[in-house]
Amino acid sequence: MTARVEEAVALPGATSAEPSAPPPGAARPACYGRLRGREGELALLARLLADPEERLVTLTGPVGVGKSHLAHAALNAAARPAEATVVIDLADARDEASVWAAAGTEPGHDGIGDRDLLLVLDNCDRVAEHIALGISSLLRTCPRLKVLVTSRMSLDIRAERIVPVAPLPTGAGSPAVQLFSDLVRPYYLAGLTGAHGRRTVAEICAELDGIPLSIAIAAEAVGTQSPDAILDGLRRGRHSGTHRLRDAPARHRSVESALSWAEETLTAEDRRLLCGLSVFESVFDMAAVRCAGGLGPQEAVSGVESLVHKSLLMSVVGDDGTPRFRLPHIARAHYRAELARDAGEYEQAYDGLIRSCLDFAATTAARLRAGEGRAQLVAEAGERLPDLRAAVARLRSRGDHTRVLGLLVHLEEPLLVHGLAPDAADDIEECAGQSWAADDDPFLVTEALLSVARWALGRGDMGRADAVLRRAGSAAAGLPGIRARVKSLTGELLRRRGESTAAVALIDSALQELDATGDLYGAATARRTQSLLRAAQGDPDAEAPILTALEDLRTVPEAVSSPWAVPESVSVVQASLLTALARVRRVIGRAPQAYEASRDAMRLLLGAGGPGEVAEVLETVATVAGVATAEERHAVARVLADAQDLRRRHGLVPDDEAALDAVGGRLREALDAAELHQLRLSAHQISLRDALIAGLFAPRPECGDPSERPDAGPAPAAAPAGLTARQHQIALLVAEGLTNRQIARRLQISEWTVINHLRVVMQKLDCTSRVHVARAMG
Repeated sequence: MTARVEEAVALPGATSAEPSAPPPGAARPACYGRLRGREGELALLARLLADPEERLVTLTGPVGVGKSHLAHAALNAAARPAEATVVIDLADARDEASVWAAAGTEPGHDGIGDRDLLLVLDNCDRVAEHIALGISSLLRTCPRLKVLVTSRMSLDIRAERIVPVAPLPTGAGSPAVQLFSDLVRPYYLAGLTGAHGRRTVAEICAELDGIPLSIAIAAEAVGTQSPDAILDGLRRGRHSGTHRLRDAPARHRSVESALSWAEETLTAEDRRLLCGLSVFESVFDMAAVRCAGGLGPQEAVSGVESLVHKSLLMSVVGDDGTPRFRLPHIARAHYRAELARDAGEYEQAYDGLIRSCLDFAATTAARLRAGEGRAQLVAEAGERLPDLRAAVARLRSRGDHTRVLGLLVHLEEPLLVHGLAPDAADDIEECAGQSWAADDDPFLVTEALLSVARWALGRGDMGRADAVLRRAGSAAAGLPGIRARVKSLTGELLRRRGESTAAVALIDSALQELDATGDLYGAATARRTQSLLRAAQGDPDAEAPILTALEDLRTVPEAVSSPWAVPESVSVVQASLLTALARVRRVIGRAPQAYEASRDAMRLLLGAGGPGEVAEVLETVATVAGVATAEERHAVARVLADAQDLRRRHGLVPDDEAALDAVGGRLREALDAAELHQLRLSAHQISLRDALIAGLFAPRPECGDPSERPDAGPAPAAAPAGLTARQHQIALLVAEGLTNRQIARRLQISEWTVINHLRVVMQKLDCTSRVHVARAMG
């Protein structure tokens, strides 16, 4: 223990380990080197130290986060002309008596009295519990005493103001990256100057959670190891570097010593839970904690609270407000190595990880099926991706292919549709083969193969889709319902390959079986293909199958035939049907109605669609939008650029290439090449929502609004209750007794546009049914 006394103070027993502080206003020497990325915390700490009402300030945070550095920087930056400062390093203190001996006082001692004094107790981690009540007593008896504490755990007394010290921000050019570069020995800096070196350093800092001690140890290893080797070691759970500066404290000589220094504050329950959680690579929630520790709800809450209080778990609040947690890399590697010493405990911990991932997958599938915040669910799956990969690898090593399929099928949308893990298709296909050979659940095997076939079809890999569908057909031989879905998707494959005759026969057969089993979603998908086939053959009534499917889905919004069924949201299926309806109407020469159907589809996809559905509807609206003026051409080109970026990022190919080539050719002739290039740049990494919003602003077709067409009839002159002309027109047709479909055909708009208008009409007229609307208009 060492003490530093700044400005004379009569404190019995206190000794000076450093020269006296300079007079107020003079420059104070930096104790720990340059402080990076702490401007906000430093300003807050300065305000708290200057505030006479703040008597006790405690800096808390994970091991190695820089609490002492921040405290000393605040002391050096502050000017306290009327205040003495005593700084005591308690790193070697073991109990309360040694603390007060170092401080030269004790609770109730009159050595301080009513003098101004700032008492800084540094590195209190091991004695925080012992000194808390003593400090509380000192603050009561010494009215002008202020205490600054650095500790991984707070003192938990009433006077305490806790200031969490967070890890440094990471990323290109961040304080964490700057710190890493500062600490690399000068003769090895050349390896960090290129783009690859800078990117690797940023990844190292992110892997280390932005914790300065971990960054310092890694940076000091550069030279004997390359940044790439250091990063690879970290991802394998190894910390690089044995060289440390000579004046580094013994507890900071290695990651192991840093964590071991205060381990005596951990209970047996703490250590057991830390070992169980060490197998998680990413964030986890309370449900995962219960799985990992085999704990009940209250035990899990108590365990997490204890570890958060001791700064061994970092709290991360999700976008939805749900508390999540993360074990810092420095702790994860240490306790995983400890866990590995017991093979039984090691396997048990991975059992907990697997249970957590399976629960997460099933919950995510259910929420996706219910249409809950798709973007948020996909983001959560992205956060959990390292753990999901670990669970799949562990299950495969155990030969448990059925549970691998269950997990991956439930997560088809985030992993395959949204492209978080395209390699999951290989895992699915291989495990499906193993499960089939073992006579496992044929329904699950077939659903898994269908997910791969859909993914391959979207990417234009017709050969793989064909081979997978053949295997799926064999697996579904004894399952009429799922076999019909295989037929339907095979029919779609044939349609895309231009084999129309075979496709029509197969779709007709599939529809008979799907209708017989009551599979509304499967039938809706088949009818979509049927309409597209009829439109290609010039059938003027080609839209009829899609309109039937839309009507069917209105009556039964959700229908799931098995726990393994793909999570299909009714809004996404409806949007896919409306997009196909727009394509059909364009082909049969009804561009205005095609435009309206596209817009209806885009509204449904906001917050719900995947990249493929969004790209297709954007391309569809672009092929029917107006391009008469320069402004309209620019807007359409932007929509196409957004669609192309989505397809490029996710490896998707369009299904309507001829129409796209036609509109793209016209735009290239009309627009400057530089303008098109700028639009492509602005579309880079565009979000699905932003792309859809741009699509909703696509200009109407040149022939104008469908409501203005002569065959739509004149709009009523006077509209009651604030109804628009179109809403009034629809209300009058309802009063005539027409159905939604009849109104849509009369006005040549989509049925879904009628439904949306009618909903607003009922709100404005305060009606609860069509009958009430008819009476109001009578």
